[in-house]
Amino acid sequence: MPEIINARLDKRNFEHLVRQMHDKAIDPKPVLAAIGNLAVKSIRQNFINGGRPNAWTKSKKAKGKTLIGTGALMKGIHYTVDEDGTTIMTSKLPYAHILHFGGKTRPHEIRAKNRKALHFLGIFRKKVNHPGSDIPARPYMILQDEDIQAMEKMMVLHITGNTLGR
Repeated sequence: MPEIINARLDKRNFEHLVRQMHDKAIDPKPVLAAIGNLAVKSIRQNFINGGRPNAWTKSKKAKGKTLIGTGALMKGIHYTVDEDGTTIMTSKLPYAHILHFGGKTRPHEIRAKNRKALHFLGIFRKKVNHPGSDIPARPYMILQDEDIQAMEKMMVLHITGNTLGR
């Protein structure tokens, strides 16, 4: 007849672990900051790759990479952590929305600002009438599936005190 093996688990160890997990869940700010940092890095990588997971439509006038003219849009991506969680934001540049979602700009007048005249194709003018532009959507404020999975893992590891998988 097989022998019975008794195993005794001391509930005090579990109570301590549950208390630690509870304390970590009450203060999620450290992990939310780490998640915000990961999100910002991922979104900036979208610019470097020219769109992820799908490549953006190439800009007709970009000399370098699409959506990276001065780099202000990419550099303006940031996060904040508050009581409601982590918020990922772009800078308040007036063109941020249309570059992400696409759209049509209105016809408008362009005037020389820094010089006496505008210079284009050998022609000088004090002002020109721009007919407006059709700008394709180039969604840059998106996270990749692997980012979401990493963020979920970060939350679990934060709450469990990195005790999983030991």
